[in-house]
Amino acid sequence: MPRTKLHKPKGSRFWKLFLEDEAGKYKIVFKSESKTLANKKRAEIQAQSIDVKALTLKMTFCDLYKEFAEAKIEEASHGSLGAKYHSVKSYMCHWNKWINPYFNKDILLNEINIAHVEVFFKRIYDAGATWITANNVVKTFQTALKYAKKKQYISQIGPLEDFKAREMTTLKAKDPGEMEYKKTPMITLREAKLLLKFLYPKVNSVIAWRNFTIASVFVFCGLRMSELRALRWHNIDLNIGKLSVKETIVGAITGKGKTKAAIRTFTIHPLLKETFKIWRKAHYGQFKQSTSYLFPSLGNYVEIPVPVCERTIRDMLNISFANLGLAKVKLVGEKNRSGKRLIKVEWSKFGNNPSRTFRHFSSTSLCDAQAGNPVLTDNFIKNYQGHENIELTKGLYGNHLNRDDSPERLEQEVKALGNAIPISWEEISKIN
Repeated sequence: MPRTKLHKPKGSRFWKLFLEDEAGKYKIVFKSESKTLANKKRAEIQAQSIDVKALTLKMTFCDLYKEFAEAKIEEASHGSLGAKYHSVKSYMCHWNKWINPYFNKDILLNEINIAHVEVFFKRIYDAGATWITANNVVKTFQTALKYAKKKQYISQIGPLEDFKAREMTTLKAKDPGEMEYKKTPMITLREAKLLLKFLYPKVNSVIAWRNFTIASVFVFCGLRMSELRALRWHNIDLNIGKLSVKETIVGAITGKGKTKAAIRTFTIHPLLKETFKIWRKAHYGQFKQSTSYLFPSLGNYVEIPVPVCERTIRDMLNISFANLGLAKVKLVGEKNRSGKRLIKVEWSKFGNNPSRTFRHFSSTSLCDAQAGNPVLTDNFIKNYQGHENIELTKGLYGNHLNRDDSPERLEQEVKALGNAIPISWEEISKIN
């Protein structure tokens, strides 16, 4: 039972109820002019503590994790406050796919320790989870335990507070490569040129110009899918040549970006600027003033056009990559929808996310060009990509070595190496 004190300071009208915290300090939790009400509140706090203690004694870790995952989904359901749904949906996915089927349901919340997590890690790894997946799942245990502490189910996180699977010799993969995140394959400069050439409209078609403009935005700006779908014409100033990213759209949900750095304004590439001018004319001819979205859907809609859906963009990119020999796709029937066909990717150089490669291409292009272009400062580049720090841009997105794989580039590299390390057979042979 928590320790409390009820006190009425001399000269004060109020009875003050103090509650002892974990550090042994008393803090005011309630005050009232009525001593009866103060005592009633005291009884409520004591009763609640008894209920929580009784609950904790029988609550399993599985019970706790499910409650935690559901609470996060509920938090994300608020339109303006709380976490974003796509940031917390993984907790429920972990629960359904790994924790509920494989974690020991007899382990109580106040009993969980490193040994239990180690057994669970090995169990799901043996069941088919990659090392990275298993690590991501067990890392959420700490977040769930913090939730339990906040709910006062437990007073401390315990032995899992500093748990790291990477530091446990019993959980380290024998192949170190398994413990590294897969690097996103980057489209090369030549492949980007071929993509734009393939998509360049052969006829004056709205769909063709829309697809070409979408691909151009990806190539020249490296926007996230959600940022591209949310673009509106007032985000683009063709007079001064600037593009502003203000919103995102994931599915049908509008947001403000992954971080505050995602809200940004940057200079438009000259070829993209000309493409925007052409697309604006085609856009107006199709939609007039019925929508401000840069890339509206051309499908059926009730009142006003909606942004083009993610699947339409992915299909367009995958089909294009297939025509360039960078992917293999086929048409399959859609379940429960007679006559509908879907694009199924059997293989792709760019994996299951055909748009992410362009963020890496854009980052690497800017980083590679930085030395010869003083205007491409670290601040310019990180703002262009919507990153909070340049280390992320250069370390994760801009560190590819295959941007330009042309013979001319190889020749330049060989010449540069010869200049950097000026040693030749002729010079060696002359040494006495």
